[in-house]
Amino acid sequence: MSDSRKRGDDAADSKFVDALSEPSTSEVHAALQRILASRCFQQAERASEFLRFVVEQTLAGAGQRLKGYTIGVEVFGRPADFDAQSDALVRVEAGRLRRRLVEYYAGEGAADPVRIELPRGAYAVKYHFACKDEQSGPAPAPPAEVKQGSVAWQRLAFGLGALLVGAVGVITWQQSELREAAHALAVLEQPQRTEWPRLVVVPFENLSANVALDAFAASMTEEIMLRLDEFDLFVIASQASWYGPSKTNLDAAAAGGYVLTGSVRGTGNQARITARLIEAETGAQLWTAVYDERVALDRLPALRERIGRDVVAIAAPYGAIFEAELARARGAADAPKLRDCHATYHEYRRRITPAGYEETRECLQNVSARRPDSAAAWSGLAMLYVDEYASSFGRTGDGALEAAREATAKALAIDGDDFLAHLALTRVQFFDGDPGFRKSIDRTVALRPNGAQAFAQGGFLLVISGDPAQGLVLMEKARELTKAPFGFYDLTYAASYLRERRFGDALASALKVDGRNWVFAQAVLAAAAAHSGRPDVAHGAVERIRELYPSFEADALKNFERWHFDAAFSDALVSGLRAAGLDLEESNASLSGG
Repeated sequence: MSDSRKRGDDAADSKFVDALSEPSTSEVHAALQRILASRCFQQAERASEFLRFVVEQTLAGAGQRLKGYTIGVEVFGRPADFDAQSDALVRVEAGRLRRRLVEYYAGEGAADPVRIELPRGAYAVKYHFACKDEQSGPAPAPPAEVKQGSVAWQRLAFGLGALLVGAVGVITWQQSELREAAHALAVLEQPQRTEWPRLVVVPFENLSANVALDAFAASMTEEIMLRLDEFDLFVIASQASWYGPSKTNLDAAAAGGYVLTGSVRGTGNQARITARLIEAETGAQLWTAVYDERVALDRLPALRERIGRDVVAIAAPYGAIFEAELARARGAADAPKLRDCHATYHEYRRRITPAGYEETRECLQNVSARRPDSAAAWSGLAMLYVDEYASSFGRTGDGALEAAREATAKALAIDGDDFLAHLALTRVQFFDGDPGFRKSIDRTVALRPNGAQAFAQGGFLLVISGDPAQGLVLMEKARELTKAPFGFYDLTYAASYLRERRFGDALASALKVDGRNWVFAQAVLAAAAAHSGRPDVAHGAVERIRELYPSFEADALKNFERWHFDAAFSDALVSGLRAAGLDLEESNASLSGG
């Protein structure tokens, strides 16, 4: 081969290796059309309109002028007075769009020659030629027009063995094809997202002869997929039918992943809906639920929503996936991963123990040192540092709160949509005495409207700061959204009743709290018991407070100031603690915890 011929071959290959040139406008438009015609985006109208708008604006040279306000008004029809800072709609939809693009290029778009990305912190898209490593198959020629159901699309989808997002049909894929798609997922350059546990969602199957149940099975899959989008998981939507724990879906989940599958069967207007969670590595069934329901047209939306909410609870804190992740994290011998910290963090918040605090802090500090670009690591640390300020764990005083501010700022600079960072920001503002914490509550709720955590935290802060009416509305929503409420919820009600001097109700709620390791919970219990004429219960709570926090009597009143309790709650709490036998000092020379 001549030198000139070799140079020509090298040049032709270079666009895949080094991306020496940018794709042309027509090539980007073709890439956009492929994305919009994919199964991944067919049922995602908001994401499709969002992507179309930002691509067209970027190609027109207006990318750097794209703002949340513009997108909110032009794409989502918000009014002219739309405030993109207080309304998280655009940020939330941007996060969902990024995840859909990741999933598209993991499956249907694995062989696309042109990649379109929506970088974090901006709304102008970026596009480039795919490197060889990014492609898992031959690049298709860009069609002039991509039509739904076209022969070209079917050949591409079947050839790649795509894991199709939002799919509602039931198609059999070969094991080798799913392995190829799983490999495409593994090589994606999305380390923060793919570090989360993987969950393969297999479409619900209609196992009966009643074809009318096909649509219901398909809609159940879609409902679950939409709700799972709000959890810290890497969700893979599979078109494959379920064959069993040793088959292709377990391969797609990969080591440490999970498979969710379900079925519908029935005759007439009666149906049995079954859902199962399988651990991919072992094939063990971790969870199952069965619903025997009357399926009537007027009941379908509510039925689908209720079952969908129940099923996705497996991915929420203290659900089946959480318990499996905690066991795996505790048994891991290598360097901790973000998913390990995520499990130990929620276990710490459930138990509130010094050992759990130290375990989680060390895990997150290890991850943040290795991955300083991980928003989730910094936001987790921010939540812990707020606890240091508000509790008797670790450092106390202004140093802890400043550390929380810094970690929160780092997390939000990396990912403005990070949910835990917004939770931390809400708490930092609350302890700073900044009334803006109320708007931050609204932002966290908007980020995860189907998650209980934002509602529960917001409800608690509002109750103790003097707005029990709104606070209990949020807490009721938290109860509605979770299958496994824990003592924090009952503590909020106990605090509200104590504030209203409904001492019997306060005691009843406080006794439901599994808060033996939480000083604040024991304080509410002691006060409610003393006011209710139960010295035995009050004495037990006082002894536990002294055991957990020996200097409580010297520090309590100063610490209560940092919580910004409203007068009614503070009076009932302090008078109750004194009646329980605690000698609360009026002034403090030092501050060491709360």
